[in-house]
Amino acid sequence: MPRLLDRTGQPLWHIIQFYWAHANDHQKRTAGIGLGILIGLSILSSSALVFESLQRGDFISALAARDAQRFHTSLVILIGILLTSALFLSASTYVRDRLGLHWRHWLTRYILTTYLSQRRFYRLSSDIDNPDQRMSEDIKKVTQTTVFILTTLLESGIQLIGFIGVLWSVSIGLTGFLVFYALVGSAIATFFFGIRLTHINTEQLKREATFRFGLIDIREHSESIAFHQGQPYANNDSRQRFREVVQNFNRFIRWQFGLDLFQNGYQYLTFIIPSLILAPQILSGNLEIGAVVQSQAAFDRIWLSLSLVIVQFEQLTALAASIERLSQLIQKLQATDHIENSIKILSHPQVAVQNLSLETPNTQRPLVNHLSFNVETNQNLLITGPSGIGKSSLIKAIAGLWSTGKGTIHCPSENILFLPQRPYLVLGTLRQQLLYPQTDPGIEDKQLLHILQIVQLPEFNNLDQTEDWSQRLSTGEQQRLAFARLLLTKPTYALLDEATSALSVLQEQTLYQQLANTHTTYISIGHRPSLLPYHQQVLTLHTDHSWTLKTTKNHQGITH
Repeated sequence: MPRLLDRTGQPLWHIIQFYWAHANDHQKRTAGIGLGILIGLSILSSSALVFESLQRGDFISALAARDAQRFHTSLVILIGILLTSALFLSASTYVRDRLGLHWRHWLTRYILTTYLSQRRFYRLSSDIDNPDQRMSEDIKKVTQTTVFILTTLLESGIQLIGFIGVLWSVSIGLTGFLVFYALVGSAIATFFFGIRLTHINTEQLKREATFRFGLIDIREHSESIAFHQGQPYANNDSRQRFREVVQNFNRFIRWQFGLDLFQNGYQYLTFIIPSLILAPQILSGNLEIGAVVQSQAAFDRIWLSLSLVIVQFEQLTALAASIERLSQLIQKLQATDHIENSIKILSHPQVAVQNLSLETPNTQRPLVNHLSFNVETNQNLLITGPSGIGKSSLIKAIAGLWSTGKGTIHCPSENILFLPQRPYLVLGTLRQQLLYPQTDPGIEDKQLLHILQIVQLPEFNNLDQTEDWSQRLSTGEQQRLAFARLLLTKPTYALLDEATSALSVLQEQTLYQQLANTHTTYISIGHRPSLLPYHQQVLTLHTDHSWTLKTTKNHQGITH
């Protein structure tokens, strides 16, 4: 139990503190009012259950005594209590669900915004598994199940006090036996089953997410897999991931069977224990028959309250796993705020690199040493060199995505656009593809259609057309669409990482001519000699980590 509480309580407290530290006053006030109403309704609904059990015993005793007046009075009171109890329980459930939804809504929006700001999603891509699952399934489970469990704990505590009083008035011996019985059962369930099931649940969430990620990867790269006839590999890989899911779930089933066997046998004994203990007093006439009903109801409620860990064990173990995963995500997000980039990036109107050395992240293999250059306005730079030499790493460093190395980079903090070799296509319409990453550009449809003509995509003229564009368009069409974005955005600087590699030389020249006619200064990575006329400088990276910078006129060819 201490280990389970330590694994659950501390991360849960961290999540609650996270909400309280970052929510605004209105959100805190809303949550506080909702929590207060929920506590009040829980007290009222639990008290109604206590009075209902007392009145039900009196009702049964009136029937056994054949006392009509007492029967009618008890019936009217019992109906009133039942209706009141139904109202309180329904209201409590409603407020509980709204409170859980409020917490989920805030957590999801805040974590999603934090995750997508300052490029944290990029930094965390290799540090934490399945962030999508943590932000969807785990947040949902933590918020809704936590509020449910805490409400149940509160109601159980109130009912425990009330029903112990009821049972104490009927039989002191029965009360003592029940408390001992429930505590022993809870200890067995927690220590024997608890730690194992919590660990299995955590592992199950991870394996399910890995299996799902593999299926998503097949869907996103279906064309490449089909070209390579890689179906057997994809099948074997998916089957292996699923086999790991099944193996772990088999462990869960075996342990859950043992827990169910213990729970059911443990609970079923409570159906007859009160009657057996009270039978001598009832048979001797010292107690009315209604006392059995009262004691049975009290016994059940006290047992449920004291055995809450047993009754809610499956939810508690699944909740513990989700709490741990969500807490890890929050900690990783907070940790990114304190990560210091060893490469200094300073805001400046023009791109300039000073004494920059780049290394690979893991092996710390040097890529380039002591690199310095300036890219003044309209002095476009072409970067060349053998494959794997570090050209893309240099572009990523300028964009602020590469952190392993040292040196200083000056670049505009905004109004800079990056075009990778494989463009990112958003989920949405053709208009949204063209306008990305702008959210409210105010560009007329006439201009969008004109740009499509310029980049030689005239057949796409329905701007509201929605497709899976990554599958609908060829790589060359995607690169032309990315150029359309560049011509529409008109940034001060553009970084092009082999952004025309899938195009013909003629298409490439047409696009670069259009770009050269704008006020955008660009840095390109490329291998074709046909790119030289559109650049004023050529930076060549060499295999010995050295480099040369020349004007285009003095450059004798592009290194391959």
